[in-house]
Amino acid sequence: MLSQVDKQLIKSWRQYAIEPQLAKITGRVLRNTGPRIAVVGNCQSFGVAYAMKVLDPSATVDHFVMVARARANMGFFAKTLATYDYVFSHDFLDGHVRGGGSEELCRRLPKTLIFPAITFAAFHPDLIYIHDLAQMHGFVCGPIGPYHSAIGLFAYRKGLSLEMANALFHENVFEALGYFDVWNEAARELLDTTRERYGVDLSAELMNWSRRGVFMYSTVHPMSFVLFDLAKKLFEKVGLKPRAVNFNYYDVHDLARSEIFPIYPPIAKRFGALGGYMFKLQNHHISTTVGDFLTLPQFLASCYKIYGNYDSAKIGNPRVDAWLADEATSALLVRLARENFVAGRMPTL
Repeated sequence: MLSQVDKQLIKSWRQYAIEPQLAKITGRVLRNTGPRIAVVGNCQSFGVAYAMKVLDPSATVDHFVMVARARANMGFFAKTLATYDYVFSHDFLDGHVRGGGSEELCRRLPKTLIFPAITFAAFHPDLIYIHDLAQMHGFVCGPIGPYHSAIGLFAYRKGLSLEMANALFHENVFEALGYFDVWNEAARELLDTTRERYGVDLSAELMNWSRRGVFMYSTVHPMSFVLFDLAKKLFEKVGLKPRAVNFNYYDVHDLARSEIFPIYPPIAKRFGALGGYMFKLQNHHISTTVGDFLTLPQFLASCYKIYGNYDSAKIGNPRVDAWLADEATSALLVRLARENFVAGRMPTL
């Protein structure tokens, strides 16, 4: 079965080698007469590619998503990308394309510009991943894909009941775990990484995003206006002039089709936003179904059921492991769960 990358490679050669010849024969005027741009990367790369098309409608912008394994090898992949005027790529590991990752692509095609993925944890400090060592770059999937709750995993591994697990989702627990103090570190990590590793300064952009309120669906899924601003920076970096455009009018919220991790109400309140405990399941078929959501009790119950299928040693996470290993932290969380449960301090939104 062909991956998205394989299909895009075929489409690319048709656009590059066949369609111009057909246009000459038929007299058809080609719509895209501007630069050819390739965007390679993870789930954020579509948003960047779409933004680049909005910034220059005359451009041919093709998107190569590095998610599944492709049948194509690195030689053919690099040869295809060489037909583009500009190549932008996220870092990606060996295995998506046979014969190498983004480092090998840059070696074969030096014009490739590696660009950053946007990550920001301040809105979702409880979100964690559980790595599945049996899979290539894989994760243990929960009820909303790879996203898990550190508090929920702690409660399960500590042997707390579902009622007690629910009672942990309270402001006093978030305070004890430092969840209200993540912004500065998240901002520093984002700005330092993008500037030092990728040569992209997003300090002004981060200030503007924060003024708009919440700008992430999860720690790794930014809203589309974030990716639009990143696309403008990338255009400027390679000498392309971004056109003035009201992106909000043409906005496509592609990553909203994926899983959405909620912003817990006490955390949202710190940012002047409305929070909740509604977990959204992925829905990439939004034209045929509206999708589904889970409440916090439903989410935790589903997590407990899934975790029960694994050996405890295989559902580890460094942060949760540290909580469990520290007697003071572990005892504090258990005590707060009991106090909240007895006092009726249970999440309601």
